[in-house]
Amino acid sequence: MRTDGPSLGRVAAIVLVGALVVVAVVVLALLAYRARQALLLAFTGFFLAVGFEPGVGWLIRHGVRRGFGVALTALGLVVVGAVLTAVLIVPGLRQLGTLVQEAPQVLDRLSERFGGPATSAGAALADPVTHAQVSQVSEQLGQVLVSTLTAMFSALGLLLGGAAAALTTLVLMVYFGLAMPRIRASLARLLARSDRVQTLDQALGRVGGYISGQILVSLIAGAVSFVFFLVGGVPYPALLAVVVALFDALPQVGAFLASLIGTAVALSQSWGLAVATLAFFCAYQAVENYVVAPRVFSRTIDLSPLAAFIAVLVGASLGGLLGALVALPVTAAGKIVLARQLIGRPDRTS
Repeated sequence: MRTDGPSLGRVAAIVLVGALVVVAVVVLALLAYRARQALLLAFTGFFLAVGFEPGVGWLIRHGVRRGFGVALTALGLVVVGAVLTAVLIVPGLRQLGTLVQEAPQVLDRLSERFGGPATSAGAALADPVTHAQVSQVSEQLGQVLVSTLTAMFSALGLLLGGAAAALTTLVLMVYFGLAMPRIRASLARLLARSDRVQTLDQALGRVGGYISGQILVSLIAGAVSFVFFLVGGVPYPALLAVVVALFDALPQVGAFLASLIGTAVALSQSWGLAVATLAFFCAYQAVENYVVAPRVFSRTIDLSPLAAFIAVLVGASLGGLLGALVALPVTAAGKIVLARQLIGRPDRTS
């Protein structure tokens, strides 16, 4: 007697295969969670390698071998990092400790600027509860800056320490840079079709262009701000320059937050210095938005302001500051892939 449908043995085999797949996925997820620190380092190293690939490609086009080009890029990164550490990061961390200790005095000076306890704003700034909250926020900001300034290796900060994590990521960046042609060739063989390979190249090029461009723009913002803070006599110049450089990488809100912090610190000295600081930020942002950024980024990031803002919010909620920084290039690359897929689809209505 024949029966329709799959046999009992076939059903059992399908159930067994499904259960094995579920178990394998769970095991891989657990292993990835246990190895998340190493995976974060590997991701950061690959991200930096993709970011500096345009520079390496420029050196190769001018007759430099890839190995030497990657070594020059890594050496340049080390030199720039050493200069920044000596000029901005170490003094900035010292000034951060000073700011945490002097936070009540800074708030008292701000309270005097707003009329003292006689006004609502002055009374709020002079409130001991406000002092305690600002001190707590300053300490948390210090922890964020420390984890970020160790090349954003906060997940490995306690395990390896900032210097070891930075060195590990630099080595990984060099390895990924040397292996980039093989990685690209392997992905091309996997994608098989020439249009998909072209999409891959365009997406990687957009990510690399954004990363290298944003690093350059942030360095310019931090350096120019540091000079202004020194010349203008704004307290904690190195710390504020580091804050400006980091916040400049956050679109839409970063420049506003940096100008707000810098102006508030300047206001603790005088109204004139605060006005001058605010005018400096307005002037610099105009130059950056209309002169520096268009020349550096060109068409690297083709996203609307709303899409960029949402991408940063989602990235920050998923991965903190690191997620916010990588959200834009990842979103831009995803937009290219999606647009290519939609263009490549046949018209079903015809």
